[in-house]
Amino acid sequence: MNKGYGKHAVVRTMAGALCCAAALTACAGSADLSGPADGRPASGPRPLTQSALNVRALSPGEAVGPYRTGEFTVSGGPLSDGYSATPSACQPLVGLTSVRGGPVAQVHRRLGDPAKPQGVAVAVQLRAYEAGRAAEVMRELRTAGAECRGGFAERRGSTAGDAVTARYTAVQKLPAPAGFGDEAQAYRLSLRDVRDAGRTTYEYLTVLRDGASLLSFRAEALAAADPGGVPKDVVDAQWEKWSTTSE
Repeated sequence: MNKGYGKHAVVRTMAGALCCAAALTACAGSADLSGPADGRPASGPRPLTQSALNVRALSPGEAVGPYRTGEFTVSGGPLSDGYSATPSACQPLVGLTSVRGGPVAQVHRRLGDPAKPQGVAVAVQLRAYEAGRAAEVMRELRTAGAECRGGFAERRGSTAGDAVTARYTAVQKLPAPAGFGDEAQAYRLSLRDVRDAGRTTYEYLTVLRDGASLLSFRAEALAAADPGGVPKDVVDAQWEKWSTTSE
């Protein structure tokens, strides 16, 4: 069973884990905690460089529990970064990209279990923003989570000939993992399978903000109906590397 963050049942809140995360954050030169927890823009931190993000990301080939870290070798990143949502306010639930004030640097990783090729896959994305923009993206995501609870449409493809419309039927806000950076959000998205309209599949999205950077985790399963949350091992491993690594 996947003990994941963002499960629709219970999220861990162990005091020991919170103290550990707080200690890692305090001692890490890469973690800027100047932003307030309520998500208001922080004016101080400069965005991390591309090289700084690279060394803080999980490395290709790195093992995280049963998962192995890889790259999006064909597309360079999750295909969902090119999808569009209707209404447009739901776009942050599709991909944390923005024409206005987008990231100045980003890294994409893909994790999966080699023993279960049809099992849970996790897209991990680290993004650095100009001061204040990361907190603004979190506000936009929070708005999307509230306004799109009843579902939305997702357009996949760039032209009329190859475009496919996927239908999300519900967006559920979940308890977000505590003790990671300045703020966090978590969601469970219900999706009508584009190959079988009578089947519902699920995606889990967890986003952490640390200063002027965002760490996002999107989990989905090709075969299982419900991946059960973003795998805890993946979030913990990426956060540990993020908060204890310096360029």
